[in-house]
Amino acid sequence: MVQEKEKDVNDEAQIEEIAKGLPEFGRFGKELETIGILPIPNKMRNFSATKLFIFWAMASASATTPLIGYLLYDMGLKWAIVAMFLGLALGIVPTWLFSEMGRQVPLTALVVARKTFGYGTAQALSVLYTVINVGWFALNNAVGAEILSSITHSSIFAWYIIMGVIQILLVLFGAKWLEYFYRFTSPILVVSYAVLTYYLVTAYHVNWGALLSNSPNPFTLNWGNAIGLVLAFGMLSWAYKTTTTSRFGKPYDGFSWSYGLATPLGIFLPILLMGILGYAGQYYANNWNIAALNYGVAPIWVVAASLGASLAIIHTNAMNLYPSTIDLLVAVDPLIRNKAGLRARLMQPLTTLILGIAAVLTSIFILSYVNDFLNIVGDAIFPLTFILLIDWYLRLRGNVEIKEFYEVPKSVGGHLKLDAVVSFIIGIALIYLLPEAAPTVFNYVPALYVGPLIGALIYLALMKIHK
Repeated sequence: MVQEKEKDVNDEAQIEEIAKGLPEFGRFGKELETIGILPIPNKMRNFSATKLFIFWAMASASATTPLIGYLLYDMGLKWAIVAMFLGLALGIVPTWLFSEMGRQVPLTALVVARKTFGYGTAQALSVLYTVINVGWFALNNAVGAEILSSITHSSIFAWYIIMGVIQILLVLFGAKWLEYFYRFTSPILVVSYAVLTYYLVTAYHVNWGALLSNSPNPFTLNWGNAIGLVLAFGMLSWAYKTTTTSRFGKPYDGFSWSYGLATPLGIFLPILLMGILGYAGQYYANNWNIAALNYGVAPIWVVAASLGASLAIIHTNAMNLYPSTIDLLVAVDPLIRNKAGLRARLMQPLTTLILGIAAVLTSIFILSYVNDFLNIVGDAIFPLTFILLIDWYLRLRGNVEIKEFYEVPKSVGGHLKLDAVVSFIIGIALIYLLPEAAPTVFNYVPALYVGPLIGALIYLALMKIHK
Protein backbone atom coordinates (compact mmCIF):
# COMPACT_ATOMS: atom_id res chain seq x y z
CA MET A 1 0.00 0.00 0.00
CA VAL A 2 2.85 2.38 0.86
CA GLN A 3 4.50 1.60 -2.48
CA GLU A 4 1.24 2.33 -4.33
CA LYS A 5 0.90 5.71 -2.58
CA GLU A 6 4.51 6.56 -3.41
CA LYS A 7 3.86 5.63 -7.05
CA ASP A 8 0.75 7.86 -7.15
CA VAL A 9 2.75 10.80 -5.78
CA ASN A 10 5.52 10.16 -8.33
CA ASP A 11 3.01 9.92 -11.20
CA GLU A 12 1.32 13.14 -10.12
CA ALA A 13 4.67 14.93 -10.03
CA GLN A 14 5.39 13.72 -13.58
CA ILE A 15 1.98 14.92 -14.74
CA GLU A 16 2.64 18.34 -13.26
CA GLU A 17 5.98 18.49 -15.07
CA ILE A 18 4.59 17.34 -18.44
CA ALA A 19 1.63 19.74 -18.25
CA LYS A 20 3.80 22.70 -17.21
CA GLY A 21 2.92 25.86 -19.08
CA LEU A 22 -0.75 25.03 -19.57
CA PRO A 23 -3.05 26.90 -17.17
CA GLU A 24 -5.59 24.82 -15.27
CA PHE A 25 -3.97 21.73 -16.78
CA GLY A 26 -5.23 22.55 -20.23
CA ARG A 27 -8.57 24.27 -19.76
CA PHE A 28 -8.33 27.46 -21.78
CA GLY A 29 -10.89 29.86 -20.38
CA LYS A 30 -11.37 27.24 -17.63
CA GLU A 31 -14.06 25.34 -19.59
CA LEU A 32 -12.86 25.00 -23.18
CA GLU A 33 -10.87 21.76 -23.03
CA THR A 34 -7.33 22.07 -24.33
CA ILE A 35 -5.54 19.33 -22.41
CA GLY A 36 -5.18 17.25 -25.56
CA ILE A 37 -3.11 14.11 -24.99
CA LEU A 38 -1.51 15.23 -21.75
CA PRO A 39 -1.95 12.91 -18.75
CA ILE A 40 -4.97 13.85 -16.64
CA PRO A 41 -4.07 15.17 -13.17
CA ASN A 42 -5.79 13.55 -10.20
CA LYS A 43 -7.85 16.63 -9.39
CA MET A 44 -9.66 16.24 -12.73
CA ARG A 45 -10.24 12.48 -12.35
CA ASN A 46 -13.72 12.21 -10.86
CA PHE A 47 -15.80 10.04 -13.22
CA SER A 48 -17.60 7.34 -11.22
CA ALA A 49 -18.60 3.93 -12.60
CA THR A 50 -22.18 5.19 -12.95
CA LYS A 51 -21.03 8.19 -14.96
CA LEU A 52 -19.00 5.94 -17.27
CA PHE A 53 -21.99 3.63 -17.77
CA ILE A 54 -24.30 6.53 -18.71
CA PHE A 55 -21.57 8.07 -20.86
CA TRP A 56 -21.09 4.97 -22.97
CA ALA A 57 -24.74 3.96 -23.05
CA MET A 58 -25.56 7.36 -24.52
CA ALA A 59 -22.58 7.22 -26.87
CA SER A 60 -23.71 3.79 -28.10
CA ALA A 61 -27.40 4.72 -28.32
CA SER A 62 -27.30 6.44 -31.67
CA ALA A 63 -30.15 6.81 -34.11
CA THR A 64 -27.86 4.70 -36.31
CA THR A 65 -27.76 1.86 -33.77
CA PRO A 66 -31.03 0.22 -34.99
CA LEU A 67 -29.13 -0.35 -38.25
CA ILE A 68 -27.67 -3.51 -36.67
CA GLY A 69 -31.19 -5.00 -36.81
CA TYR A 70 -31.19 -4.41 -40.56
CA LEU A 71 -27.66 -5.79 -41.03
CA LEU A 72 -28.68 -8.99 -39.18
CA TYR A 73 -32.12 -9.13 -40.78
CA ASP A 74 -31.55 -12.35 -42.72
CA MET A 75 -30.85 -14.20 -39.47
CA GLY A 76 -34.34 -13.70 -38.08
CA LEU A 77 -34.87 -11.85 -34.81
CA LYS A 78 -34.20 -14.79 -32.49
CA TRP A 79 -30.83 -15.64 -34.00
CA ALA A 80 -29.93 -11.96 -34.39
CA ILE A 81 -30.35 -11.59 -30.61
CA VAL A 82 -28.17 -14.67 -30.08
CA ALA A 83 -25.50 -13.13 -32.35
CA MET A 84 -25.58 -9.94 -30.29
CA PHE A 85 -25.04 -11.84 -27.05
CA LEU A 86 -22.21 -13.84 -28.63
CA GLY A 87 -20.67 -10.50 -29.61
CA LEU A 88 -20.98 -9.43 -25.98
CA ALA A 89 -19.29 -12.64 -24.79
CA LEU A 90 -16.32 -12.05 -27.10
CA GLY A 91 -16.05 -8.29 -26.65
CA ILE A 92 -16.67 -7.74 -22.95
CA VAL A 93 -13.19 -8.61 -21.66
CA PRO A 94 -11.13 -6.54 -24.16
CA THR A 95 -13.41 -3.53 -23.63
CA TRP A 96 -13.22 -3.98 -19.85
CA LEU A 97 -9.42 -4.13 -19.92
CA PHE A 98 -9.09 -1.06 -22.13
CA SER A 99 -11.42 0.97 -19.95
CA GLU A 100 -9.44 0.01 -16.86
CA MET A 101 -6.18 0.88 -18.63
CA GLY A 102 -7.32 4.50 -18.71
CA ARG A 103 -7.74 4.48 -14.92
CA GLN A 104 -4.42 2.72 -14.36
CA VAL A 105 -2.54 5.35 -16.33
CA PRO A 106 -4.43 8.56 -17.32
CA LEU A 107 -3.42 8.42 -20.99
CA THR A 108 -5.23 7.58 -24.20
CA ALA A 109 -4.54 4.20 -25.80
CA LEU A 110 -2.62 5.59 -28.76
CA VAL A 111 -0.19 7.37 -26.45
CA VAL A 112 0.43 4.01 -24.77
CA ALA A 113 0.82 2.49 -28.25
CA ARG A 114 4.01 4.54 -28.70
CA LYS A 115 5.82 2.00 -26.53
CA THR A 116 4.20 -0.99 -28.25
CA PHE A 117 4.34 -0.07 -31.95
CA GLY A 118 6.98 2.65 -31.85
CA TYR A 119 6.52 6.39 -31.65
CA GLY A 120 6.34 7.05 -35.39
CA THR A 121 4.15 4.00 -36.05
CA ALA A 122 1.72 5.15 -33.35
CA GLN A 123 1.53 8.49 -35.11
CA ALA A 124 0.64 6.77 -38.40
CA LEU A 125 -2.01 4.63 -36.68
CA SER A 126 -3.41 7.77 -35.10
CA VAL A 127 -3.97 9.28 -38.54
CA LEU A 128 -5.70 6.06 -39.70
CA TYR A 129 -8.02 5.98 -36.68
CA THR A 130 -8.76 9.66 -37.08
CA VAL A 131 -10.12 8.89 -40.55
CA ILE A 132 -12.19 5.99 -39.16
CA ASN A 133 -13.69 8.14 -36.41
CA VAL A 134 -14.51 10.85 -38.92
CA GLY A 135 -16.30 8.15 -40.92
CA TRP A 136 -18.39 7.15 -37.89
CA PHE A 137 -19.25 10.80 -37.30
CA ALA A 138 -20.31 11.19 -40.92
CA LEU A 139 -22.43 8.01 -40.82
CA ASN A 140 -24.34 9.16 -37.75
CA ASN A 141 -24.66 12.71 -39.01
CA ALA A 142 -26.18 11.42 -42.25
CA VAL A 143 -28.80 9.36 -40.37
CA GLY A 144 -29.64 12.28 -38.08
CA ALA A 145 -30.07 14.61 -41.04
CA GLU A 146 -32.34 12.03 -42.69
CA ILE A 147 -34.54 11.86 -39.57
CA LEU A 148 -34.87 15.62 -39.17
CA SER A 149 -35.38 16.18 -42.88
CA SER A 150 -38.17 13.55 -42.89
CA ILE A 151 -39.89 15.05 -39.84
CA THR A 152 -39.70 18.68 -40.96
CA HIS A 153 -40.04 18.07 -44.73
CA SER A 154 -37.03 20.28 -45.30
CA SER A 155 -33.65 20.06 -47.05
CA ILE A 156 -31.42 17.27 -45.80
CA PHE A 157 -28.34 19.32 -46.65
CA ALA A 158 -29.35 22.03 -44.20
CA TRP A 159 -29.58 19.41 -41.45
CA TYR A 160 -26.14 18.05 -42.32
CA ILE A 161 -24.77 21.47 -41.40
CA ILE A 162 -27.04 22.23 -38.41
CA MET A 163 -26.38 18.87 -36.73
CA GLY A 164 -22.68 19.14 -37.45
CA VAL A 165 -22.38 22.60 -35.90
CA ILE A 166 -24.18 21.52 -32.70
CA GLN A 167 -21.93 18.48 -32.31
CA ILE A 168 -18.73 20.42 -32.96
CA LEU A 169 -19.65 23.05 -30.36
CA LEU A 170 -20.35 20.38 -27.76
CA VAL A 171 -17.03 18.59 -28.31
CA LEU A 172 -15.11 21.84 -27.96
CA PHE A 173 -15.91 21.78 -24.23
CA GLY A 174 -14.48 18.29 -23.80
CA ALA A 175 -15.15 15.31 -21.57
CA LYS A 176 -16.39 17.24 -18.54
CA TRP A 177 -19.29 18.88 -20.38
CA LEU A 178 -19.93 15.82 -22.53
CA GLU A 179 -20.56 13.87 -19.33
CA TYR A 180 -22.95 16.58 -18.07
CA PHE A 181 -24.80 16.60 -21.39
CA TYR A 182 -25.14 12.82 -21.49
CA ARG A 183 -26.29 12.54 -17.91
CA PHE A 184 -28.99 15.21 -18.06
CA THR A 185 -30.31 14.43 -21.53
CA SER A 186 -30.38 10.64 -21.13
CA PRO A 187 -33.97 10.64 -19.71
CA ILE A 188 -35.16 12.57 -22.79
CA LEU A 189 -33.60 9.99 -25.09
CA VAL A 190 -35.04 7.02 -23.16
CA VAL A 191 -38.54 8.52 -23.14
CA SER A 192 -38.30 9.42 -26.85
CA TYR A 193 -37.45 5.87 -27.89
CA ALA A 194 -40.08 4.46 -25.54
CA VAL A 195 -42.70 6.62 -27.29
CA LEU A 196 -41.43 5.62 -30.75
CA THR A 197 -41.52 1.96 -29.74
CA TYR A 198 -45.08 2.28 -28.50
CA TYR A 199 -46.18 3.99 -31.70
CA LEU A 200 -44.38 1.45 -33.90
CA VAL A 201 -46.08 -1.42 -32.07
CA THR A 202 -49.55 0.14 -32.22
CA ALA A 203 -49.39 1.67 -35.70
CA TYR A 204 -47.96 -1.44 -37.39
CA HIS A 205 -49.46 -4.06 -35.04
CA VAL A 206 -46.08 -5.56 -34.16
CA ASN A 207 -46.33 -9.15 -32.93
CA TRP A 208 -43.12 -9.95 -31.05
CA GLY A 209 -43.99 -13.62 -30.66
CA ALA A 210 -44.41 -13.99 -34.42
CA LEU A 211 -41.13 -12.17 -35.02
CA LEU A 212 -39.23 -14.49 -32.69
CA SER A 213 -40.76 -17.63 -34.15
CA ASN A 214 -40.07 -16.56 -37.73
CA SER A 215 -36.47 -17.76 -37.73
CA PRO A 216 -34.45 -19.65 -40.36
CA ASN A 217 -32.50 -22.83 -39.73
CA PRO A 218 -29.49 -21.71 -37.64
CA PHE A 219 -27.18 -24.13 -39.44
CA THR A 220 -27.74 -22.31 -42.73
CA LEU A 221 -26.63 -18.93 -41.35
CA ASN A 222 -23.22 -17.28 -41.55
CA TRP A 223 -22.56 -16.82 -37.84
CA GLY A 224 -18.98 -15.70 -38.35
CA ASN A 225 -19.98 -12.65 -40.38
CA ALA A 226 -22.90 -11.85 -38.09
CA ILE A 227 -20.85 -11.88 -34.89
CA GLY A 228 -18.07 -9.93 -36.62
CA LEU A 229 -20.60 -7.26 -37.60
CA VAL A 230 -21.80 -6.98 -34.01
CA LEU A 231 -18.22 -6.59 -32.78
CA ALA A 232 -17.38 -4.01 -35.44
CA PHE A 233 -20.59 -2.14 -34.71
CA GLY A 234 -20.19 -2.27 -30.95
CA MET A 235 -17.66 -3.02 -28.26
CA LEU A 236 -14.48 -3.76 -30.20
CA SER A 237 -14.82 -0.71 -32.42
CA TRP A 238 -15.23 1.40 -29.27
CA ALA A 239 -12.69 -0.46 -27.10
CA TYR A 240 -9.54 1.58 -27.60
CA LYS A 241 -11.56 4.82 -27.48
CA THR A 242 -12.78 4.06 -23.97
CA THR A 243 -9.46 5.30 -22.53
CA THR A 244 -10.35 8.84 -23.69
CA THR A 245 -13.02 8.91 -20.97
CA SER A 246 -11.79 6.40 -18.38
CA ARG A 247 -8.63 8.50 -17.96
CA PHE A 248 -11.01 10.94 -16.22
CA GLY A 249 -12.19 8.11 -13.94
CA LYS A 250 -11.15 7.85 -10.33
CA PRO A 251 -7.55 6.55 -10.11
CA TYR A 252 -7.27 2.77 -10.16
CA ASP A 253 -7.13 1.25 -6.67
CA GLY A 254 -7.64 -2.42 -7.47
CA PHE A 255 -10.17 -4.70 -9.15
CA SER A 256 -13.71 -3.28 -9.34
CA TRP A 257 -16.75 -5.04 -10.80
CA SER A 258 -18.64 -1.76 -11.12
CA TYR A 259 -15.90 0.05 -13.05
CA GLY A 260 -15.04 -3.03 -15.07
CA LEU A 261 -18.57 -3.71 -16.31
CA ALA A 262 -19.73 -0.10 -16.64
CA THR A 263 -18.24 0.57 -20.07
CA PRO A 264 -18.87 -2.74 -21.94
CA LEU A 265 -22.44 -3.08 -20.64
CA GLY A 266 -23.10 0.58 -21.35
CA ILE A 267 -22.08 -0.01 -24.97
CA PHE A 268 -23.95 -3.32 -25.36
CA LEU A 269 -27.37 -2.51 -23.89
CA PRO A 270 -28.39 0.05 -26.57
CA ILE A 271 -27.15 -2.26 -29.33
CA LEU A 272 -29.39 -5.06 -28.06
CA LEU A 273 -32.54 -2.99 -27.47
CA MET A 274 -32.25 -0.70 -30.47
CA GLY A 275 -31.18 -3.57 -32.72
CA ILE A 276 -34.46 -5.32 -31.87
CA LEU A 277 -36.38 -2.14 -32.73
CA GLY A 278 -34.48 -1.77 -36.00
CA TYR A 279 -35.36 -5.35 -36.95
CA ALA A 280 -39.06 -4.78 -36.18
CA GLY A 281 -39.08 -1.53 -38.14
CA GLN A 282 -37.52 -3.24 -41.15
CA TYR A 283 -39.95 -6.18 -40.93
CA TYR A 284 -43.16 -4.18 -40.56
CA ALA A 285 -42.39 -0.82 -42.18
CA ASN A 286 -39.47 -1.66 -44.48
CA ASN A 287 -37.37 0.91 -42.63
CA TRP A 288 -34.97 0.14 -39.76
CA ASN A 289 -34.84 3.83 -38.80
CA ILE A 290 -37.90 3.99 -36.54
CA ALA A 291 -37.45 7.71 -35.89
CA ALA A 292 -37.97 8.40 -39.59
CA LEU A 293 -40.90 6.07 -40.39
CA ASN A 294 -43.78 7.32 -42.47
CA TYR A 295 -46.53 7.34 -39.89
CA GLY A 296 -48.86 9.50 -41.96
CA VAL A 297 -50.52 12.15 -39.80
CA ALA A 298 -48.81 11.34 -36.52
CA PRO A 299 -49.73 12.88 -33.15
CA ILE A 300 -47.56 15.77 -32.06
CA TRP A 301 -46.07 13.69 -29.24
CA VAL A 302 -44.70 11.22 -31.81
CA VAL A 303 -43.13 14.06 -33.78
CA ALA A 304 -41.63 15.36 -30.52
CA ALA A 305 -40.24 11.88 -29.78
CA SER A 306 -38.61 11.75 -33.21
CA LEU A 307 -37.00 15.10 -32.52
CA GLY A 308 -35.86 13.79 -29.14
CA ALA A 309 -34.27 10.82 -30.90
CA SER A 310 -31.99 13.27 -32.69
CA LEU A 311 -30.21 13.57 -29.34
CA ALA A 312 -28.93 10.06 -30.03
CA ILE A 313 -27.00 11.42 -32.99
CA ILE A 314 -25.43 14.16 -30.90
CA HIS A 315 -24.58 11.70 -28.13
CA THR A 316 -22.79 9.25 -30.38
CA ASN A 317 -21.12 11.72 -32.67
CA ALA A 318 -19.60 13.60 -29.78
CA MET A 319 -17.79 10.36 -28.93
CA ASN A 320 -16.67 9.97 -32.52
CA LEU A 321 -15.37 13.50 -32.93
CA TYR A 322 -13.78 13.68 -29.47
CA PRO A 323 -11.58 10.56 -29.93
CA SER A 324 -10.73 11.57 -33.50
CA THR A 325 -9.47 14.90 -32.16
CA ILE A 326 -7.34 13.13 -29.56
CA ASP A 327 -6.06 10.63 -32.14
CA LEU A 328 -4.94 13.38 -34.50
CA LEU A 329 -3.26 15.24 -31.65
CA VAL A 330 -1.21 12.09 -30.99
CA ALA A 331 -0.05 12.24 -34.61
CA VAL A 332 0.90 15.94 -34.61
CA ASP A 333 2.22 16.06 -31.03
CA PRO A 334 5.91 16.39 -31.98
CA LEU A 335 5.05 19.45 -34.09
CA ILE A 336 3.48 21.31 -31.18
CA ARG A 337 5.59 19.95 -28.32
CA ASN A 338 7.00 22.66 -26.09
CA LYS A 339 5.10 25.37 -27.94
CA ALA A 340 4.08 27.81 -25.25
CA GLY A 341 1.16 30.18 -25.12
CA LEU A 342 -2.09 30.43 -27.05
CA ARG A 343 -0.94 28.39 -30.05
CA ALA A 344 -0.44 25.22 -28.01
CA ARG A 345 -3.59 25.68 -25.95
CA LEU A 346 -5.77 26.10 -29.03
CA MET A 347 -4.56 23.01 -30.87
CA GLN A 348 -7.33 20.78 -29.48
CA PRO A 349 -10.20 23.20 -30.33
CA LEU A 350 -8.78 23.89 -33.80
CA THR A 351 -8.38 20.19 -34.51
CA THR A 352 -11.99 19.61 -33.45
CA LEU A 353 -13.20 22.30 -35.86
CA ILE A 354 -11.21 20.98 -38.81
CA LEU A 355 -12.24 17.35 -38.31
CA GLY A 356 -15.86 18.31 -37.66
CA ILE A 357 -16.10 20.18 -40.94
CA ALA A 358 -14.48 17.27 -42.81
CA ALA A 359 -16.95 14.84 -41.23
CA VAL A 360 -19.98 16.94 -42.18
CA LEU A 361 -18.83 16.93 -45.80
CA THR A 362 -18.30 13.14 -45.66
CA SER A 363 -21.91 12.71 -44.42
CA ILE A 364 -23.26 13.37 -47.88
CA PHE A 365 -22.17 10.05 -49.40
CA ILE A 366 -21.18 7.62 -46.62
CA LEU A 367 -24.54 5.80 -46.31
CA SER A 368 -23.85 4.19 -49.69
CA TYR A 369 -20.73 2.52 -48.30
CA VAL A 370 -21.81 1.49 -44.79
CA ASN A 371 -20.96 -2.25 -45.09
CA ASP A 372 -17.53 -1.57 -46.58
CA PHE A 373 -16.86 1.01 -43.89
CA LEU A 374 -17.72 -1.39 -41.05
CA ASN A 375 -15.38 -4.01 -42.53
CA ILE A 376 -12.55 -1.46 -42.63
CA VAL A 377 -13.23 -0.64 -38.98
CA GLY A 378 -12.71 -4.24 -37.91
CA ASP A 379 -9.69 -4.79 -40.14
CA ALA A 380 -7.87 -1.74 -38.81
CA ILE A 381 -8.85 -1.66 -35.13
CA PHE A 382 -9.10 -5.26 -33.89
CA PRO A 383 -5.40 -6.19 -34.36
CA LEU A 384 -4.31 -3.11 -32.40
CA THR A 385 -6.82 -3.93 -29.67
CA PHE A 386 -5.38 -7.34 -28.80
CA ILE A 387 -1.71 -6.49 -29.30
CA LEU A 388 -1.91 -3.38 -27.14
CA LEU A 389 -3.76 -5.19 -24.35
CA ILE A 390 -1.17 -7.97 -24.22
CA ASP A 391 1.70 -5.51 -24.22
CA TRP A 392 0.19 -3.29 -21.53
CA TYR A 393 -0.82 -5.97 -19.06
CA LEU A 394 2.17 -8.29 -19.56
CA ARG A 395 5.05 -5.88 -20.23
CA LEU A 396 4.44 -2.14 -19.87
CA ARG A 397 2.20 -1.78 -16.85
CA GLY A 398 4.21 -0.82 -13.79
CA ASN A 399 7.46 -0.81 -15.76
CA VAL A 400 7.21 2.47 -17.69
CA GLU A 401 6.94 5.93 -16.17
CA ILE A 402 4.38 8.33 -17.59
CA LYS A 403 7.00 10.77 -18.86
CA GLU A 404 8.56 8.03 -21.03
CA PHE A 405 5.46 7.97 -23.27
CA TYR A 406 6.24 11.57 -24.27
CA GLU A 407 9.94 11.17 -25.04
CA VAL A 408 10.60 11.27 -28.79
CA PRO A 409 13.11 8.50 -29.62
CA LYS A 410 16.19 9.25 -31.70
CA SER A 411 16.62 5.76 -33.15
CA VAL A 412 14.65 4.05 -35.91
CA GLY A 413 13.93 1.19 -33.51
CA GLY A 414 12.17 3.61 -31.20
CA HIS A 415 9.80 4.64 -33.99
CA LEU A 416 9.19 1.21 -35.49
CA LYS A 417 8.71 -1.85 -33.27
CA LEU A 418 8.89 -4.71 -35.75
CA ASP A 419 7.38 -7.37 -33.46
CA ALA A 420 4.17 -5.39 -33.06
CA VAL A 421 3.99 -4.18 -36.67
CA VAL A 422 4.54 -7.66 -38.13
CA SER A 423 1.95 -9.14 -35.76
CA PHE A 424 -0.48 -6.36 -36.69
CA ILE A 425 -0.10 -7.10 -40.41
CA ILE A 426 -0.47 -10.85 -39.81
CA GLY A 427 -3.67 -10.20 -37.82
CA ILE A 428 -5.16 -8.24 -40.71
CA ALA A 429 -4.07 -10.82 -43.30
CA LEU A 430 -5.63 -13.66 -41.31
CA ILE A 431 -9.02 -11.94 -41.38
CA TYR A 432 -9.06 -12.68 -45.11
CA LEU A 433 -7.03 -15.90 -45.24
CA LEU A 434 -8.78 -17.91 -42.51
CA PRO A 435 -12.22 -18.06 -44.20
CA GLU A 436 -10.51 -19.20 -47.41
CA ALA A 437 -8.51 -21.87 -45.59
CA ALA A 438 -11.34 -23.22 -43.45
CA PRO A 439 -14.68 -21.92 -44.78
CA THR A 440 -16.79 -24.34 -42.75
CA VAL A 441 -15.17 -23.37 -39.45
CA PHE A 442 -15.36 -19.64 -40.12
CA ASN A 443 -18.95 -19.87 -41.13
CA TYR A 444 -19.54 -20.20 -37.38
CA VAL A 445 -16.53 -18.35 -35.93
CA PRO A 446 -15.74 -14.67 -36.69
CA ALA A 447 -12.46 -14.39 -38.58
CA LEU A 448 -12.63 -10.68 -37.73
CA TYR A 449 -11.95 -11.70 -34.12
CA VAL A 450 -9.84 -14.85 -34.45
CA GLY A 451 -7.38 -13.42 -37.00
CA PRO A 452 -6.36 -10.42 -34.85
CA LEU A 453 -6.28 -12.63 -31.75
CA ILE A 454 -3.82 -15.02 -33.44
CA GLY A 455 -1.76 -12.00 -34.52
CA ALA A 456 -1.63 -10.87 -30.89
CA LEU A 457 -0.55 -14.33 -29.72
CA ILE A 458 2.24 -14.23 -32.30
CA TYR A 459 3.27 -10.89 -30.79
CA LEU A 460 3.26 -12.50 -27.34
CA ALA A 461 5.54 -15.28 -28.60
CA LEU A 462 7.93 -12.77 -30.23
CA MET A 463 7.90 -10.70 -27.04
CA LYS A 464 8.92 -13.74 -25.00
CA ILE A 465 11.65 -14.73 -27.48
CA HIS A 466 13.19 -11.27 -27.66
CA LYS A 467 12.97 -10.67 -23.94
